[in-house]
Amino acid sequence: MKLIERYILKQLIINSMLILLLILSIFTLSKSVQLIELSINRGLPFKIFFKLVFFSLPSIIPYLFPIIFCLSIFFTFSRMRNDRELIVIESLSGTKFSMLKPVIFYGIVLTLISLFFTINLSPKSNHNFRYLINDIKSKYSSSLLQEGVFNIIGGDFTIFVKQRQSDGKLKNIFIHDTREKGKPNTLISKQGTLIDSNNENKIFLEDGSQQFLSKEKSKLSILYFDKYLLSFSESSGSSLKRIWKTPSERSISELSNPDLSNGDDFKNQQAFKAELIQRFSLPANTLCFGFLIISIMLSQRFMRDESLHFNIKILITILVLKSIFIICSSISVKFENFELINLVPFMISLLLGLYFQIKLYKNV
Repeated sequence: MKLIERYILKQLIINSMLILLLILSIFTLSKSVQLIELSINRGLPFKIFFKLVFFSLPSIIPYLFPIIFCLSIFFTFSRMRNDRELIVIESLSGTKFSMLKPVIFYGIVLTLISLFFTINLSPKSNHNFRYLINDIKSKYSSSLLQEGVFNIIGGDFTIFVKQRQSDGKLKNIFIHDTREKGKPNTLISKQGTLIDSNNENKIFLEDGSQQFLSKEKSKLSILYFDKYLLSFSESSGSSLKRIWKTPSERSISELSNPDLSNGDDFKNQQAFKAELIQRFSLPANTLCFGFLIISIMLSQRFMRDESLHFNIKILITILVLKSIFIICSSISVKFENFELINLVPFMISLLLGLYFQIKLYKNV
């Protein structure tokens, strides 16, 4: 690789890494705002917070690569045009095609990295993320109780708390318990206390009543109590067995061979097919989107003055490409046998990129 090509490649890498770090920082900050309150005020361990953020990152990186690559091309070549570097490079090499090689090379590298994420890392991280969420609901259910909201815990309990104090005291509690089939019961208490243990979570209720239907007479029975201890968490192992793996959590083989005897798998066959195609089309978008942007930029004359109109056109092109991807992704899941529409975004960008390259070749 020539010195000029290495220089352009270096600028692309620096710009893309800066953009990636910026976006990931914003993403992490937004997650922090949602989770930090649970860690500080609700007793949720900080390591859980870091795990949630860590497991959520691999799933978004392949979606970020296409736009990051396009923006890095735009910023790199815009700066080089402002500094008159592109004019010097073109005069030395005699052609604009020498500037295309490092872009394509870097695009291929990002595409391979993205492919590794979509095939390997992202499904595993998505599954680990859901497993962790389920584990939190099981082990730290009491930490997740929100006041003024009907909280569904483990599928068997619906808990409403009017007021929650910082010391764990609860005021005006409503609990609907459906653990016993055909015999639901409702607990109402003026106050209670959260009790966390290693195995399960409990609420110590005071001054309340238990309401349930009597099977023999089918009448509402009310039992008043001064004190009542309720355990409301479920074991993470039994809960995990009931978790249905979403398309984003499945490996390529699991997407290709769903268990059609399973009702959820049978209903989501189209989602599996769409996800399978997208595992490969998403990395291809990175290379093809970048190819279109660099082709448009090279097809223009390297003017000495910055063109605001041209810059806006490039940014709009990036937004349109991303919008087409989102629309096609949504259609591929909703409509049967439309999974191949996920190939449309990179095909459009590839064909348009070739059009601008041919146009550039004719003007040489």
